[in-house]
Amino acid sequence: MKKDSTRLVITFIMLIFLLIISFSASILYTVNNYLESKRSNVPVFVFFKDNVSKEQALSYANSLKTHAGVKSVKFIDKSEALSDILSKLNLPLQQFSENPLPYSLEIFLKPQFAAEPPNINSIEKTLKSNNLIDEVRIPKGLFANISQTTLTFKEFSYVLLGTFILLEIIILALLLKISYDLQRSNYNKLKLFGIKRLRIFLIFLKQTIVSWLFASLFSVILGSIIMFLYINYINLVPAYQNDILISFGVSSGLYIVFSLIILTILSLFVFFIEDEKI
Repeated sequence: MKKDSTRLVITFIMLIFLLIISFSASILYTVNNYLESKRSNVPVFVFFKDNVSKEQALSYANSLKTHAGVKSVKFIDKSEALSDILSKLNLPLQQFSENPLPYSLEIFLKPQFAAEPPNINSIEKTLKSNNLIDEVRIPKGLFANISQTTLTFKEFSYVLLGTFILLEIIILALLLKISYDLQRSNYNKLKLFGIKRLRIFLIFLKQTIVSWLFASLFSVILGSIIMFLYINYINLVPAYQNDILISFGVSSGLYIVFSLIILTILSLFVFFIEDEKI
């Protein structure tokens, strides 16, 4: 059979897209996790009534730690709060005969819990229903802005990855068509010898799968080298190192399998569109 150089091009194209999509998915996943985690940095402030003792406030703070949506609870002593405020305002503590501030809590919610507005309303209702609590301040607008930003980013991620995948499908379909055209006369000769179309298709598919195997192998090797260099010499965001490694490994594995499925379907489509009965 004629030497089919398009197989090398198919291997190269698959290698490039495997790396691009795997790295893109890893970066997008890590950024999404970062945006999700921002919800846990938004404090919910709870102020106790003036007549609530420190022991009562601490007891309630400890009970909140068992709440399914609460990530952490910080107890704010009213003496420390007053000293902190006066130091920032550069005012003497002696001018206050008594502390006008109540005990308070700074509550941080779990990212997934804080993603749903009904959950925010639910915990607000729970906090306000306690007779020890005087006031609850929840920055609902900030939670909503983070949720909207996260949603917009997810939509952008889906569009970007979808564009890459669509572009790869179009390029591979064209290359497979060219590859078949180059081998058309050879396939027709096989038919004259009584070789069935299914057998010829399997020959065509086998050549395509070889390209996939080489592309997958090279992508794993190159991806591993790049990840090794990044972790040991660049590592721009050490806090998300595990997220980057895990997401890259998972996205690479899934896309290698997905690319095989796509390549098989495209090969089937191109063959039965281009193939002629003799």
